[in-house]
Amino acid sequence: MTLAPLLGVPAIVRLHIGGALAALGLGSTVPVMRKGTRVHRRIGWFWVCAMFFAAITSIWITGIRPGQFSPIHLLSILTLVTLPFAIWARRIGRFRSHRAAMISLHVSLVAAGLFTLLPSRLTGHAVFGG
Repeated sequence: MTLAPLLGVPAIVRLHIGGALAALGLGSTVPVMRKGTRVHRRIGWFWVCAMFFAAITSIWITGIRPGQFSPIHLLSILTLVTLPFAIWARRIGRFRSHRAAMISLHVSLVAAGLFTLLPSRLTGHAVFGG
């Protein structure tokens, strides 16, 4: 493993990776916590901010199709739509909808992260070399 491939990328890519890693870490802790506590809500808000940040910064990353959006950008749009829905669902007491939306967002984050580990992708180069 080497961070060299990540050092030469534009700042927006490094910011995106930071937001995604923060969301991955935070989102992995929330499911094992007791729900509805102050700590759960606070970590949840940090997670929402990290997910929003990762989704927004991804808009300016066009490495798959230079200068154009790619299918992965649909995930960013889905995230930007689902986050407010999940917050709204919680505020009106629809806990099952809130939980389902948050879980689906986290699963999509993990799936997108796994996609970046492909040998042809930047993170794949950093983790596996080549």
